[in-house]
Amino acid sequence: MTFQTAILLPSQESLLHRLQHVVLYGQQLTVLTGDAGSGKTTLTTALVDALDEVSSALVVCPQHVDSAEIRRKILVQLLTEPLFDDEVPLPETLLRLVDALPSHSHIVLDDAHYLPLELWAECIVLSQLTLPGKQLSLTLTTPVEYFNQILAQLPDSQRLLLLPMAIAPLTEAEREGLYYSLLHRSEETPFTPREIVKEQLLKQQGMPAEVVSLLYLALHGDPHETSQRSWQRNVFICVCFTLLLLGSYWMFAESDEASIIPSQQTVSAVRASEFNQAYGKHLLSGYFAAKSRVASVEATEPIETDTALQQESKTVSEIPEPPSEEIIAAEELVDQVVEPATEQALAFNEESESRVNERVETFAVTPPAEPQEALKSALSSPEAEHPQGFTLQLATVKNIDSLKQTIAKLPDANQVQIARYKAYWVLLYGQYADREQGKQAALNLSQQAQLPSPWVRAWADLSGYQLQQGSASSEIH
Repeated sequence: MTFQTAILLPSQESLLHRLQHVVLYGQQLTVLTGDAGSGKTTLTTALVDALDEVSSALVVCPQHVDSAEIRRKILVQLLTEPLFDDEVPLPETLLRLVDALPSHSHIVLDDAHYLPLELWAECIVLSQLTLPGKQLSLTLTTPVEYFNQILAQLPDSQRLLLLPMAIAPLTEAEREGLYYSLLHRSEETPFTPREIVKEQLLKQQGMPAEVVSLLYLALHGDPHETSQRSWQRNVFICVCFTLLLLGSYWMFAESDEASIIPSQQTVSAVRASEFNQAYGKHLLSGYFAAKSRVASVEATEPIETDTALQQESKTVSEIPEPPSEEIIAAEELVDQVVEPATEQALAFNEESESRVNERVETFAVTPPAEPQEALKSALSSPEAEHPQGFTLQLATVKNIDSLKQTIAKLPDANQVQIARYKAYWVLLYGQYADREQGKQAALNLSQQAQLPSPWVRAWADLSGYQLQQGSASSEIH
C-alpha cells in the first residue's frame, strides 16, 4: 500500500474499491463528482496507484487549455513511440495506433470541468469504442454543478453512457480520525483541547480540506491574525522610530540653546551706556539751544504786510540794521551742525567747476560772516546801498572772470548785481517784493537760462555783502 492509500478514510477506501471495479469491468465513462476540497484528486491518485496492472495516463487539466494539449499529454503516456498528430480526435488516433497501445489503458482527467466540450464528446466515444484485443476505460473528476450542466446538454440515450460517482461527506468519527492522524504525522503537539477540536469539526460540512485547514490553524495560527499582528507591529515600530527622532531633535536643540548664553548687561555696560547718552546730549546741546533761539527769534520778527509802503518810507541812504550777534552765532551753529550747504548751491558749483575749472564755494543759508566788520566796511566804503525785498543768488566764486558765462545766459543783464564778500564775488540777479515772487522768478530763470535752481535771498540777510557800483559789464572785463 502506498502513501496515498495509507491515509484514506473508510468511506474513501470504499469509494476507491468501487472505482477499481468500474475501471476493470465497466463499459461506461466514470465521472467522480464532489465539491472543492472533497478529495477528488486524492481518490484519483490513489486509483492510479492501486491499478498496478493497468497502464494509466493521469492528466490534471489546467484552466484555459486547448484540446491539442490534452490529447498530446494523454498519448505521450499511453504510446511508447509517440508518432501522432494532436490535432486529430482521440478515437481516430487510437484506432490507427491500436497495435501500439497496452493491453489495458486507463485515462484519468482531473478537473475535467476545464476541458473543451469537444473533448467531453471524444471521451464519451472512447468509452464505447471497441478495440481488438485491447481494453480502454476513462475516469473524469468535476464538480457536481458542472456535471449537471453536461447532463442537461446530452440526450437521454447518451446520459446512460455516463456513470456519476459522488463523494460523500466524512462522518464525525472520520473527521476526528483524520485530524489526529494528520496531527500525528506532523509530529507536533498544539495546545488545543480535544473538546474544542471536536466542536470545530462538528461545525464543518465533512470535507477533508476543512479538517486540514483546522489542523493548520491549530499548528500555525490564523494567517489573517498574523498579518494583522504584523501590521500592528510595523506601526508600533514606526511610532517608536518617530518618537526617537523627535527626542533626539529635542535633545540637540536644547543643547544648542544652552550653548548660546544670553547677553546680560553688566554694571560696566550700563555705566558705559549712560556715559554715551550723556556725552551725546552734551555734543548736541549747543545745536538744540541754537535751534530754539533761532525759532524764538523768527517767531518774534514782524511780518511784512506791505513791501511797497516800506520801500516808500525808507530813503536811499538808509542802511538795513545788521542782525544781532546772538542770532548770527545761533545760525552759524545750526548751519555747521545740520546743513553745511544746500543742494541747489552744490549743484550750481559742480556746473561752474566743470566750465571754468575754478574752485566755487557755496554758503549756507546764513553766511558765517562777522556782522560788525562787514557793517563798518559797508559804511566806510562808497559801495551801493542795499535795497529792500528779495533777490536771487546765482553763484559765488573767487575769480570774477568765472561769472562771464553765467551772465551771458541771463535774459536781462541790467538786473545783474555783483557783491563782494571777503575774498569772494557773489552774483545777484533781480529785485522782488516777497519770497513767493522770488521763488517764481527762480523757477522761470532756471528754465530759461538752463541754470540750477537759484537761491532766493533776503536783502536783510546780505548786510555783510558789499554791492559794487556800476554794471556787470564794467566789473567784468
